[in-house]
Amino acid sequence: MPGIVAVLMGVALVAAAPPAFAQVPTTSTMTDIIDSDPNARMLLEADELIYDLDNDMVSAAGAVDIYYKGYTVEAERVDYDQKTGKVFARGNVKITAPDKNVIYADAVELTDDFRDGFVNELTLVTPDETRFAATSAERFDENVTVFNTGVYTACKPCQENPEKPPFWQIKAKRIIHNQEEQTVYYEDASFELFGMPIAYLPFFSHPDPTVKQRSGFLRPGFIYNKNLGYGVEVPYYFALAPDYDLTVSVTPYTIQGPLGEFEWRQRFAKGGYLVRGAGIYQLDPDQFEPYRIDSQKEFRGVVQTEGLFQINDFWKWGWDGTLQTDQTFMRTYNLTNRNELRDQLFLTGQSARNWFDARIVHYQILQDPYRFNEDSQPVIHPIIDYNYIFDESVLGGRLSLDFNSLSLSRSDAEFRPLFPYARQLDPDLGCPYGYLNNPSRLSDLSAGVTSASILAQARSTTCELIGVPGTTNRAIAELRWERSITDSFGQVFTPFVSMRGDAYAFSVDDPYLSDGYTNISVLNNFMPNGDDTIIRGMAAVGIEYRYPILISNNWGYQIVEPIAQLVARPDAQDNAIIPNNDALSLVFDDTNLFQIDKFSGYDRMDGGTRANVGVRYTAQTESGIEIGGVFGQSYLLAGDNPFPTGSGLETDRSDYVASLYFSPISSLQIVNRIRLDESDFDNKRYDLEVSGGYGAVSSSVIYSNIAADPEQGFIVDREEIQGVAKLKIDENWSVWAGGRYEISGTPPSSPQPNHSPQWISNSFGFGYENECVTIAVAYQRQYARDLDQEPDERITFRFALRSLTEGKFSQSIGNRND
Repeated sequence: MPGIVAVLMGVALVAAAPPAFAQVPTTSTMTDIIDSDPNARMLLEADELIYDLDNDMVSAAGAVDIYYKGYTVEAERVDYDQKTGKVFARGNVKITAPDKNVIYADAVELTDDFRDGFVNELTLVTPDETRFAATSAERFDENVTVFNTGVYTACKPCQENPEKPPFWQIKAKRIIHNQEEQTVYYEDASFELFGMPIAYLPFFSHPDPTVKQRSGFLRPGFIYNKNLGYGVEVPYYFALAPDYDLTVSVTPYTIQGPLGEFEWRQRFAKGGYLVRGAGIYQLDPDQFEPYRIDSQKEFRGVVQTEGLFQINDFWKWGWDGTLQTDQTFMRTYNLTNRNELRDQLFLTGQSARNWFDARIVHYQILQDPYRFNEDSQPVIHPIIDYNYIFDESVLGGRLSLDFNSLSLSRSDAEFRPLFPYARQLDPDLGCPYGYLNNPSRLSDLSAGVTSASILAQARSTTCELIGVPGTTNRAIAELRWERSITDSFGQVFTPFVSMRGDAYAFSVDDPYLSDGYTNISVLNNFMPNGDDTIIRGMAAVGIEYRYPILISNNWGYQIVEPIAQLVARPDAQDNAIIPNNDALSLVFDDTNLFQIDKFSGYDRMDGGTRANVGVRYTAQTESGIEIGGVFGQSYLLAGDNPFPTGSGLETDRSDYVASLYFSPISSLQIVNRIRLDESDFDNKRYDLEVSGGYGAVSSSVIYSNIAADPEQGFIVDREEIQGVAKLKIDENWSVWAGGRYEISGTPPSSPQPNHSPQWISNSFGFGYENECVTIAVAYQRQYARDLDQEPDERITFRFALRSLTEGKFSQSIGNRND
């Protein structure tokens, strides 16, 4: 006898008198029982059981709950017809399936084993809150559900007005859900927004909400470029297996022809990799400017790969690599917006006391159409960084070791001006950034002028050497010991000792030199041709003193902490000779006031005896107000000063540096940083950042004011402001805007210094977002600050319909040459 009959009849026979009740044990829920035992018999509870012998009908009425094979049925009444073997559930029916799908209906007709059934006026809610609704539904073979006059959406119904149409929905004459295929099919369907049909779909299908990947066409993209023409990208995704997939696409351009692309991805238990590529036979290479290398090739393409694998808890390794026919292909065909690529093979290990990183790196510059030799780019062979903190203390302190080695080769010398606007102030003082990087030299090249004559114009008084043609090798090791001692008064003394050794080997080789220029030094006043070795070292000893003073009040607490640091060491060696590859950036402020070595890289060495003195202040109130600040100065007590003019550290008494952090409430932060002249307290640099939000408004603004420095080529004060703000109009709608504006200064593109204000970039947009949809439209304008390039204007449209589709489309509307 079917299971439901056994239960209903069994309960009826043992009932003493109507109404009868079937009770469920309270030690665990029925769902727990059924889930834990799939072979368990059907269990039922109800207010009343009725057995109709004349009609062979068994009924349960009043708060009926049935538990069977992972299903839960809740209804006001359940009838079992022994003649037909059908189960009828009526009145506020709720069925919870083993897969956690929930069906709401007025009436349900099921077979006794729940395999097949017919449902009237139902709503099906899946575990991820997507919804099917229909006037009626049928279920076949435990696999296929047909919704008649159905609706599908991922939007929740409006609580205030449940009859209000959702933001989006798909209506169809029939919706067929095939669980085995994990696909939802629609027949005679329409797509609606806000209850208004906007598209008719005679036949439509998509993966059901349980699917994580599925083969099929992806969202197309639309592209325009004046050198390429109009293009439509059509991608197709192959879901080959759970651990690997393939995406291919074709973009036909009206001028240059079809561009093909692919991307292969595969993952393993401890990592994964991908390979992507693109290629095109250009139909009209002459469409590009004549001086660009684009016009020299018919076939252009690129292959890229990257991977990352975990060896164990300590070690991991990986790679990034790009092989391309030319250096402008990817930017020309909108495959990247980066200016450079880094090819590398790396091995990294990290633990609580160890850090190791070894990699082989090659840089590729992507936006230099003037470079004659495409191979004239730096190549780093191996670079190794290692840090180790010894387990055992030494003299009660911590001993650590830092090691760095590097081998770098390049085909060109590379310079930078010692002051940024040297070329604008006096073209004869210009520093080539590589032999052929300067467009003004194109006429010289066509006339046969060699690289040696160009380099001979570089002067050590106006240029800094940052790379030699040939090979540079270096190995650097530094051993450091420090110990913190706190006395009974709370004063903290930290003595430290460090020893560093550097070894450099140079092999200067200029392949462009001809016999007529062999008597001219390739680097003139910088470094001679041939091989050279430089060995240098640095020993430092010092002590740092801190005395945090805690002042506690009924309103909060304050900490005043005087800090003094003394570092004794000899003068730095060979800073003017060694090419500066990695210490180009130096901004003196409160963040590096108490750093022993204030340079940002290894190629520049700090030296001389120096004292760093300052005070740090912190306060916090019971109401949540936070205040913090630092004020200090650095003093060169003995030895030569290694810092360049304009850094704020070039004099024996450095500029004053200070910062102030203020947060009156948790949602508002104000940060001030300032550098003041050491002699008259004139402003040298001031930065103000305000960020936070209040109510529906959130924003961040940064203002910078940098004083004129004629010795560095900055003739006028420079002011700049940048920021972004967002306003939430309501729970769903928001607008935002941002921009970066140069209030005054000397634009790099100007042949003569001027005070012209100019935009650097600006953007604005608006969007709508709720639990089922995201729509955003943004406009961005990026202003070119060099050469004669026009601004890049771009409109970006982003949308996502939860469980159905998502995408991002960006279209350049400017008239850029690249």
